[in-house]
Amino acid sequence: MVIDYIASWCGPCKFMEPIIKTMASKYTDVGFVKIDVDELSDVAQEYDVQAMPTFLLLKQGKEVERVVRAKKDELEKRFRYTGHCK
Repeated sequence: MVIDYIASWCGPCKFMEPIIKTMASKYTDVGFVKIDVDELSDVAQEYDVQAMPTFLLLKQGKEVERVVRAKKDELEKRFRYTGHCK
């Protein structure tokens, strides 16, 4: 699962949105969730999200990777590294 922590006012979040949509369309066996930190601040605090966008890659409910900021190449690399894509 990929959790995308965003804020509606965040420019880099808007930049990453089409990239995440493409990944979600390509990897249909992986769940993609978007969480607005202003609407669900308690969830963002629980996962120690301090910058947007933050992407958490989870396996079996546990965080295996974290990518902070709009780093497209890094996100794709970590996504492949953790075996999220086949």
